[in-house]
Amino acid sequence: MSQASTFNAIVCEILAIQESDIADAKTPEDLESWTSVTHMQLVAKFEETFNFQFDVEEITEMDSIGNMKKVLKKHGVQI
Repeated sequence: MSQASTFNAIVCEILAIQESDIADAKTPEDLESWTSVTHMQLVAKFEETFNFQFDVEEITEMDSIGNMKKVLKKHGVQI
Protein backbone atom coordinates (compact mmCIF):
# COMPACT_ATOMS: atom_id res chain seq x y z
CA MET A 1 0.00 0.00 0.00
CA SER A 2 1.37 3.43 -0.90
CA GLN A 3 1.84 6.06 1.77
CA ALA A 4 -0.95 8.12 0.19
CA SER A 5 -3.30 5.13 0.41
CA THR A 6 -2.22 4.54 4.00
CA PHE A 7 -2.90 8.22 4.83
CA ASN A 8 -6.38 7.98 3.30
CA ALA A 9 -7.14 4.74 5.15
CA ILE A 10 -6.11 6.25 8.49
CA VAL A 11 -8.17 9.40 7.94
CA CYS A 12 -11.21 7.39 6.84
CA GLU A 13 -10.96 4.98 9.77
CA ILE A 14 -10.48 7.55 12.52
CA LEU A 15 -12.83 10.23 11.19
CA ALA A 16 -15.39 7.65 10.02
CA ILE A 17 -15.66 9.19 6.55
CA GLN A 18 -15.56 7.89 2.99
CA GLU A 19 -12.44 8.35 0.89
CA SER A 20 -14.48 10.57 -1.44
CA ASP A 21 -14.96 12.97 1.52
CA ILE A 22 -11.21 13.57 1.85
CA ALA A 23 -10.34 17.01 0.46
CA ASP A 24 -7.45 19.31 1.30
CA ALA A 25 -9.80 22.14 2.33
CA LYS A 26 -11.70 20.03 4.90
CA THR A 27 -11.35 21.22 8.50
CA PRO A 28 -12.83 20.18 11.85
CA GLU A 29 -15.65 22.65 11.18
CA ASP A 30 -16.58 20.62 8.08
CA LEU A 31 -16.44 17.19 9.71
CA GLU A 32 -18.47 16.55 12.85
CA SER A 33 -16.32 13.53 13.68
CA TRP A 34 -13.10 15.61 13.74
CA THR A 35 -12.85 16.47 17.43
CA SER A 36 -9.90 17.11 19.71
CA VAL A 37 -9.95 13.42 20.60
CA THR A 38 -9.97 12.17 17.00
CA HIS A 39 -7.31 14.75 16.13
CA MET A 40 -4.97 13.22 18.70
CA GLN A 41 -5.90 9.73 17.48
CA LEU A 42 -4.83 10.80 13.98
CA VAL A 43 -1.57 12.19 15.35
CA ALA A 44 -0.83 8.99 17.27
CA LYS A 45 -1.67 6.75 14.31
CA PHE A 46 0.46 8.79 11.90
CA GLU A 47 3.39 8.69 14.34
CA GLU A 48 3.02 4.94 14.83
CA THR A 49 2.54 4.16 11.14
CA PHE A 50 5.23 6.42 9.70
CA ASN A 51 7.65 6.05 12.64
CA PHE A 52 8.36 9.63 13.76
CA GLN A 53 7.04 12.13 16.30
CA PHE A 54 5.40 15.48 15.68
CA ASP A 55 6.29 18.49 17.79
CA VAL A 56 3.54 20.53 19.42
CA GLU A 57 3.65 23.22 16.73
CA GLU A 58 3.13 20.64 13.98
CA ILE A 59 0.15 19.14 15.81
CA THR A 60 -1.54 22.54 15.95
CA GLU A 61 -0.66 23.28 12.30
CA MET A 62 -2.70 20.27 11.18
CA ASP A 63 -5.97 22.20 11.05
CA SER A 64 -7.06 20.88 7.65
CA ILE A 65 -6.52 17.76 5.58
CA GLY A 66 -4.19 19.74 3.31
CA ASN A 67 -2.13 20.99 6.24
CA MET A 68 -1.90 17.45 7.61
CA LYS A 69 -0.39 16.40 4.30
CA LYS A 70 2.07 19.32 4.38
CA VAL A 71 3.29 18.40 7.86
CA LEU A 72 3.60 14.73 6.93
CA LYS A 73 5.55 15.64 3.78
CA LYS A 74 8.06 17.52 5.97
CA HIS A 75 8.75 14.16 7.60
CA GLY A 76 9.28 12.46 4.24
CA VAL A 77 5.86 10.88 3.82
CA GLN A 78 5.02 10.62 0.11
CA ILE A 79 1.45 11.85 -0.20
